[in-house]
Amino acid sequence: MLLLAGVLFVSGCAEDTQEEVDTEERVTPVEEVALTEGTEEPSGEDADEGLVPGQEEESSIGGEEGIIPGEEEPSIGDNESGAEDNQTIVDAAEAAGYTMFASVVRDAGLEDTLNEGTYTVFAPTNEAFDALPEGTLDDLRADEQALNDVLTYHVVEGEYMASDLEDGQMLTTVQTDELPVGITDDEVTIGNATVVEPDIIASNGVIHGINEVLIPSGL
Repeated sequence: MLLLAGVLFVSGCAEDTQEEVDTEERVTPVEEVALTEGTEEPSGEDADEGLVPGQEEESSIGGEEGIIPGEEEPSIGDNESGAEDNQTIVDAAEAAGYTMFASVVRDAGLEDTLNEGTYTVFAPTNEAFDALPEGTLDDLRADEQALNDVLTYHVVEGEYMASDLEDGQMLTTVQTDELPVGITDDEVTIGNATVVEPDIIASNGVIHGINEVLIPSGL
């Protein structure tokens, strides 16, 4: 009897163990989803709460409002008008490469005059001075009045940009003679010279580069 009771006890324990195993194996997919729903990663504000202090995500704009890479404000040039450091006419002409004209103006003692008031200057290129007949420039340097007349024949009071000039216009020079203006589709002429570089801006006027030295009548 004792032996039979022991056998029945062992058999009962085995059946209980087998039922537990069967129960675990019979968990449905729906139940698995229910079990995993509680482990989803937090999102939005909940996700931010999980960040370690000092490691918050940076703004995609880089922390600067309204500034997009490649669209920074453009730097402003030293002088957008073309006259460096607010240069007056003689210095602006020299800086633009009209060094012979600037030198002759200084030799004639006209620099201070041209740096006061507002003027339009037709400045011959260095090549134009070189093209003068041999000895002409030396003779002009030796005759202060003649040199003054030649230089002031290239100067008009007031500021005339290239767009202000008109075909057939007569410009009265500081020397008191007149210079005729000619305009075609291809070029602008002042007397016998052609404008090769218009609108060199100075602080007290404008310079137009020309390809010839203008000689007033009577010289």
